[in-house]
Amino acid sequence: GEKDNIHISIVAQRVILVVIFDHRSSLGLVRLRVKKASDELGVIFEELAAKTEEAEKSGGADSPFAEITDDDIDNLFS
Repeated sequence: GEKDNIHISIVAQRVILVVIFDHRSSLGLVRLRVKKASDELGVIFEELAAKTEEAEKSGGADSPFAEITDDDIDNLFS
């Protein structure tokens, strides 16, 4: 754009990372930092996916939201 720029990238084929920056940052620097952050976030997402898969296989670690019913949600807004 005229004042701000946007850089969009996919992280670990799971998340869209959006960086908005202005003329004070160069596109090359943004790309470099996005690449580094994407690599770090990719490792974190892989670890989370592995933990979730392991918990599902063992039958443990139910979601804290599993106990919430539609009635509970309706009661929040009444």
